[in-house]
Amino acid sequence: MAANPLKMLKLKLTGFQTLRQLPIQSPPKKVWSSLINVGKWFQFNPDPSKASKQTLEARAGGRWMSQTWEGNSIFLGTVSYVEPGKLLRLVGQLGMTHLPITTVLIFELQPKADGKSTLLRLGQRSFGFIDADMKKRYANIWDHLLPQLKELAEK
Repeated sequence: MAANPLKMLKLKLTGFQTLRQLPIQSPPKKVWSSLINVGKWFQFNPDPSKASKQTLEARAGGRWMSQTWEGNSIFLGTVSYVEPGKLLRLVGQLGMTHLPITTVLIFELQPKADGKSTLLRLGQRSFGFIDADMKKRYANIWDHLLPQLKELAEK
């Protein structure tokens, strides 16, 4: 992601949200461990040599940081609430843009009755000066990322 040049833009306050559910054939403890290991699943480049190095401090006030293979660093957000093994809430720009925007991500793990599987629920709510293409760019981002989390948790 390159820095954007400073220029006057036509800005409009707007927002969007998405809710997703993903059944995972692993117990909540394993799904939680996979979820907070963001460096193993929150990746966009299929080339492992170009994978970003991610860290998530899974405690209230903890940071979610990323360093690209090129050496650029990104502060993605702050952990705002944690119920270990059950709920993770993050807030921040999440690397979406250079414009003022706030996103809240909520990951909720619901154990299934058999104790061997989990329903992962995700909510994303974003609000701010969202450019015309951002909603389009981010509409299907979780269709790419959640299967990677599922694969990791089911190993």
